[in-house]
Amino acid sequence: MKKILTVLLIMCAPAMVLGQIAVTFLPEVQGRTLETLMGARLTNAGQKVPCILQIRITSAGGGLIAEAATPAFELPPGTNMIPQSAAYRASWKFGNSQQATVVKQSHQFPEGEYEYCFTLLEVAGSHAGAVLAEQCFNHMLTPFSPLELTEPYDGDRICDKRPTLLWQPLLPAMPGMTYRLLLVELKEGQPRAEALHFNMPVIRQSGIPSPMLLYPPLSRELTEGRRYAWQVTAVKGETVLARSEIWDFTVKCEDSVAQKPVDSYRSIDDLAKGNFYIADGRILFAVDNYHNAATLDYKITSISMPNEKIRKLPKLKLATGHNHIEIDLRSVKGMTDGHYYLLLVRLPSGETKQLRFLNKSEKE
Repeated sequence: MKKILTVLLIMCAPAMVLGQIAVTFLPEVQGRTLETLMGARLTNAGQKVPCILQIRITSAGGGLIAEAATPAFELPPGTNMIPQSAAYRASWKFGNSQQATVVKQSHQFPEGEYEYCFTLLEVAGSHAGAVLAEQCFNHMLTPFSPLELTEPYDGDRICDKRPTLLWQPLLPAMPGMTYRLLLVELKEGQPRAEALHFNMPVIRQSGIPSPMLLYPPLSRELTEGRRYAWQVTAVKGETVLARSEIWDFTVKCEDSVAQKPVDSYRSIDDLAKGNFYIADGRILFAVDNYHNAATLDYKITSISMPNEKIRKLPKLKLATGHNHIEIDLRSVKGMTDGHYYLLLVRLPSGETKQLRFLNKSEKE
């Protein structure tokens, strides 16, 4: 009877271990690149065990995309990351499909439906080769949109020493996703990437829930005549989802666009390339419309105070052809002298034009 019981315990041992180890994997976050696959967590409810990890990714039709096996490593009790040395030395093989070729060349998974399978095998002792854990995850992967900065624009010269920083949201949106923003001063001739890596941050903000950051009250204001570099990173927990390009801008108030005479209407395209337009009670600009006449579709928002409500914008007509537009700001409610604003004009073609301006009182 004891012999039978001993045999049964030996036969059941691998099954008991199998239930003691679990794989935690978020395919919507970690299933996007070969590198993020190694972000899976291994939870061991038993004793320390030597093992190897096999990963196999297949397409919805069952075709092989990529598979890998790590060198042997020890898995201690508790929840563990895959050891960095094992992840780095994993041996990858790829299938023959077009998807597999894309992954092999870029390490990124294109849009598609995938199955991600993780198998943990024991590599020592009497149970060498036994399956310790085996879990598969299915997911329809949708690529992220590019994470793009918008304001201040790359190479801009701005006068605001505490600017609001804006960027396009990363899509598709993901619960728990936040942004990190890093802004540093650039030294003369210094590469932007080097500056972000080595220079003391002016702003280092994490946990930003939306694609904008009002200038932090505790951060020192920017300095006239100096150049700054900035970058935004989208993260979920500790996993990096996407990084923006690195842009730079200069704080240079004396280069602002001066107020023009009453009969001077500069193209809104030209004005938008400069710094802040100084609006002395009105905004004058020229714009071409190659579609039917319509009411001018425009709005004004505050850069200095984003929650400031702008009301009673005058209704203006947009004719076919060349237009001289005058916006009388004296009748607009909610505007503050000395604040910076953004004028957004949407043309009948669907094209948008933007003009940043400083609201100044005519009495000054």
